[in-house]
Amino acid sequence: MNRMYRALIFAGIIIIPLLIGTWVNAEEPEYAEWGQVAMKEVKAKYPQDKIVDYLHVGRQTEGEQTVETFKLWLVGKEKEFGVIIDIYFKSSTKEIIEVKMRETQK
Repeated sequence: MNRMYRALIFAGIIIIPLLIGTWVNAEEPEYAEWGQVAMKEVKAKYPQDKIVDYLHVGRQTEGEQTVETFKLWLVGKEKEFGVIIDIYFKSSTKEIIEVKMRETQK
């Protein structure tokens, strides 16, 4: 029995730091900074509603312009709805050109 506890403790000492190292070293996705912009913009437009879900729809680049598209799901006092947000920015400088939002029921 004593031997079994030692084996478990030893395994924990080895495995736990490896798992923590994997979590800590995980890189943020490239769209993460734009996701924060999307949430900030949606929260500014819908301050009373709560963002409950977030989806990166995709990225499209045409020439010097890139658009990141997200879908956020909001819950308010009166309704539950989605907001699709497109963030247009200069590919080279990441300067925001335009932000478009539209509500969706799905």
